[in-house]
Amino acid sequence: MNESGTFFPVSVKKFMEKGIASLSEDELMSTLHYLENAYHQEPCNEEIVHILIQFYNQTDKTKKAQEMGQNFLTMNGYNKDILGELSVTFMKENNMDTYFTLVRHYMEEENKETNEQIVDNVIPFPKQFVPRKDVRGFASWQTSEQLEFLQEARFLEIDDFLPIFKQFLEDDQFSPFVQSMIFELMQEKEIDEEMEVRKIAKTGIFNPSKVPMLAENEFAQALFAGLAEKLEHTNPSLLEQVLGIIQQHLFMLYPFELEPKNPTIWINAYYKWANAMYGDNSVISDEVNPVLVEDAIAIIEDLEIRQQNYFI
Repeated sequence: MNESGTFFPVSVKKFMEKGIASLSEDELMSTLHYLENAYHQEPCNEEIVHILIQFYNQTDKTKKAQEMGQNFLTMNGYNKDILGELSVTFMKENNMDTYFTLVRHYMEEENKETNEQIVDNVIPFPKQFVPRKDVRGFASWQTSEQLEFLQEARFLEIDDFLPIFKQFLEDDQFSPFVQSMIFELMQEKEIDEEMEVRKIAKTGIFNPSKVPMLAENEFAQALFAGLAEKLEHTNPSLLEQVLGIIQQHLFMLYPFELEPKNPTIWINAYYKWANAMYGDNSVISDEVNPVLVEDAIAIIEDLEIRQQNYFI
């Protein structure tokens, strides 16, 4: 029984604590069966809905996650945890514009219900955009609020926000995903100055205008192409799943990259790691140093744990 009084079987608690990669195939099925039955009995139970959306996201059943989350919000109104988990769903579907629209709608509804007063800001904004909170407190906002603001900021001059954004990038206690979105925004705005970035136990100095956009990263393209060559015809569903996972890992790390920058090592590592989730011990090549592959798999597993802790 957890703190809210809901009893969860061992496999569900294991999933909640360690994520999808920790479950055997039998545990996957029993966890899904339990959660879906619990949802049908209590469709407005926030905890059950939240966990099941997480499960769907981590097994790439994003359509189900989206439908369930939106149904819950329709019935129950604004809920920051459900909206936060849906950010994973919409990011996997490369449809963040719809997510921001959804966030804006429910936050406006919440704002009307609570009659919160808009705080005047020291930083000037165009008339068409009035943030709900003092931007100087950006770091303390809920993640959904941060994401909405960054989406709006794409259409604004951001020079006045740079000190706030830089402080955010320098603190590795914040969400690495929000940090990545800030860095991408700086790239879009062609900010040409060096700044410190700390995230995921890494520290570096980067100039946004000098770093290639993630979509143009040659290492990532080589990694995707190598896995596609191995899985496209033999296991296309696994390929789709693993490419989605890699995109999240790369975005979480950005502007840092996977090290070492040898696509062959990471192709082998992700291939072996992804197959192992389904009890398959297949490997691509015995010619690649197995120690380097195992080291890379350890990094992949660490990224999975960090992703579950931070996202979102």
